[in-house]
Amino acid sequence: MAWSRTPWSAWNGLGFGLVAGVVFAIAECVASMAGGQGVLTPVRFAASVLLGARALVDMPLGLVVAAGLAVHLGLSAFLGLAYSLIDARLSPALRPKVAHQLAVGMLFTLVVWVVTFQFVARGYYPWFLGVDQFFQLVMHALFFGVPLGLLFAAAEKRRVAIAVFEQGVSEERTTRRADGGTPD
Repeated sequence: MAWSRTPWSAWNGLGFGLVAGVVFAIAECVASMAGGQGVLTPVRFAASVLLGARALVDMPLGLVVAAGLAVHLGLSAFLGLAYSLIDARLSPALRPKVAHQLAVGMLFTLVVWVVTFQFVARGYYPWFLGVDQFFQLVMHALFFGVPLGLLFAAAEKRRVAIAVFEQGVSEERTTRRADGGTPD
């Protein structure tokens, strides 16, 4: 499939990834607390990517929170950027469709989960495999993929509405000129 014209820049992808990452982080922290673990357990897991397994138990809390947020938000922004590249390859007719963006967003996070948990974690971060894998898959899809898809669908609907409006204005100006009227 060829690249199609899209207004998305790197900033859009990075920003949408950050927003989806914040939604996902909040959901993970709430689920962790509801499951009887500490509210910062997901932040500790994210920090462990940078600081190692010690971040899960015996490192200064400030360092763990700073590292965890940096890793989580950095990866979220990167994944938003990656999604924007995928979005640019979607058919322009499908981009504003919420159901389509939700499906693509969840499928995207399924692939991200498989790569990060089933390949990368097995080799470098085996402590990530100690959590319920199916639960993590569902959390990734619902609380990262869904917000990401919704953000892109909403932005695309707005872009289409603006394009239709601008086309109407342009046609009106052309009609005025053809009728001998004065352009705006």
